[in-house]
Amino acid sequence: MANPDTIKAAATTGPERRAVPLGDGALSVLDWGGPADAPAVQLSHANGFNAYTYKGLVAPIADKVRLHAADFRGHGFSTLTADPAMTISWNTFRDDLIAYLEKRGEPVLLVGHSLGGTTSLLTAEARPDLVTGVLAVEPVIQPFAQAWIMRGKRLLGLPHKARGLAEGAAKRRAIFPDRDAVFAAYKGKGAFTSWPDDTLRDYIAGGVRARDDGQVELCCAPAWESLIFASSGSYIWDRLARIKVPLTLVRGGMFSTCPDPVVNRLKRLYPQADFITVDGATHFLPMERPDVVRAEILRMSGLSA
Repeated sequence: MANPDTIKAAATTGPERRAVPLGDGALSVLDWGGPADAPAVQLSHANGFNAYTYKGLVAPIADKVRLHAADFRGHGFSTLTADPAMTISWNTFRDDLIAYLEKRGEPVLLVGHSLGGTTSLLTAEARPDLVTGVLAVEPVIQPFAQAWIMRGKRLLGLPHKARGLAEGAAKRRAIFPDRDAVFAAYKGKGAFTSWPDDTLRDYIAGGVRARDDGQVELCCAPAWESLIFASSGSYIWDRLARIKVPLTLVRGGMFSTCPDPVVNRLKRLYPQADFITVDGATHFLPMERPDVVRAEILRMSGLSA
């Protein structure tokens, strides 16, 4: 089987994949090309997903921006160390993103979904010189009071929501007979309930690898996905308050990881920011309403649809 870091997608709007060395391994990066003078955009994915999952979202605007998307550590075809026995926080992904942006060598619009949205916000706070703005789609941000309560529960070893998500992720099946079996197992179920078939196929293409025994397995090991959920309760409001770059937050109207108390507090912190709620959409808004996300990428890049 061809090395995924050397293949170029057949579609004209498809990305070129390359491996970018980052210390303890390599970040697998998708580059959609785009005009040399186009605005620079960096896309970051959700926990357990991968960069190629968002192919259908970004392909229609690939000729208008210079868009890169990287598989986070432990996801897709990146080879950075991802040992479930490691001690990590979401700053781990922020630091990887910063290291890549330093190599990219130009300020970018950060676009991120879920884990990717929170990571983009953390990056903007730590290195505003690398960022022209942040489009955070369903970032994971706990309400101010809840964040303190979760911190206390962690210290006391008490059950909390993040631990429940971590336990669920750890139970995911990792090995399947083939990619069609993965599709059959996920189609219309759980987190994938509202996903179009093409998007699910892209998720599988970018997040499943062949095994020596002829079967396939998830690139993001369930234990690693679980560790990320378990480390998600960091208190970040002090850092959010220091972000100075342009910000747009897009959330779904149902089951959002940015509930009203979060949005209301952010509106007080950032009266100049834009907040968009998409009625009928959920945490998986990029899959359900990619048109909304595309329009915001273009708007924040100073372009028209």
